[in-house]
Amino acid sequence: MSGQPTVGIYHAALRDYLLRNDESGLSSAYDLGRSGFDAGCGLLQMLHVHEKALGIILDSAPIDHDIRNRVDASARFLSEALSPFAMASIGYRDFLKGH
Repeated sequence: MSGQPTVGIYHAALRDYLLRNDESGLSSAYDLGRSGFDAGCGLLQMLHVHEKALGIILDSAPIDHDIRNRVDASARFLSEALSPFAMASIGYRDFLKGH
């Protein structure tokens, strides 16, 4: 696997993990993350792909509207909470490129 993970690829891996809940699914998650990292994908980009893939899964399942709104809001909250980490990661990558 190479390049930034697409929503389709990530969705398929996440769906398989949720159905099986096994170590191979976690290995796929690691591979997706590593591939994204190697391609220069940032933390918030990975989070965005995850949110989209999770949205597809939630849209395909019967779910209470209020629960869906809470899941969406919690994803936005997490995105904001991770922003400082993403900025630090970008700064670190820029630092490494300079040396």
